[in-house]
Amino acid sequence: MLNSRTILLLSLSLFLSIPNTGRAQSEHDRVALLLSGTDCPSVRDMVTTALRQQTGVLQVDPNLVPDHVLIDIVRAHQTEEALTAIANQAIGGGQCRAEVMKSCITADMAAHLPSGTP
Repeated sequence: MLNSRTILLLSLSLFLSIPNTGRAQSEHDRVALLLSGTDCPSVRDMVTTALRQQTGVLQVDPNLVPDHVLIDIVRAHQTEEALTAIANQAIGGGQCRAEVMKSCITADMAAHLPSGTP
């Protein structure tokens, strides 16, 4: 008779072997911009307005995460780089800067590996 651990491992193996045909790639992405600097609270509304006016921007949330602007986009119409440029143009200089925030999951790990590591 099979024990529960063996059954669990067999079930997991079966689940992982099923092709990923049922899940489609999303057309939407969420971009997180970090606003850093002393002037950021005073320009946050201008950044939010500028981003909301862009084609392909579905939603802009400047309140969910402190010092960040979360932007839901249609991937085919916007890029992280374009959104960062739009935000920095709306800021207009001063003591605030917008930059794309990458999580440990989305960051490019190749740049952080020691040389010779695959």
